[in-house]
Amino acid sequence: MNYKTLTLLLGLATHTSLQAEEMMHHEGHDMSQTGEMSEQAAMVMTKGVITRLDEGRGKVGIKHEAIENLKMPPMTMVFRVANPAQLQDLKVGDAVRFHAENPDGKPTVTTIQKQ
Repeated sequence: MNYKTLTLLLGLATHTSLQAEEMMHHEGHDMSQTGEMSEQAAMVMTKGVITRLDEGRGKVGIKHEAIENLKMPPMTMVFRVANPAQLQDLKVGDAVRFHAENPDGKPTVTTIQKQ
């Protein structure tokens, strides 16, 4: 199985489970506390090390630990970057913390920072 096929299958599998999880995520919550608490839950940061940078195409390779919000095991993979300007001060080998989402089945880093 090649890398693109594996990435596509992981994306499809996580997309369906994420939809179900998001629907259940709000059941039983005291909605008066949703402000700061739900923002923190949504912004789970994951540790990783940059293995590849492609600022021109807005992509970054990261060897990462498990990504809890995407239910993804530790691996090395390439992500799209929501804002390619976030890659400007980074280089291969940098330890980072990042948040990724999976819009349209395409794993995308929405926030990234050096550790």
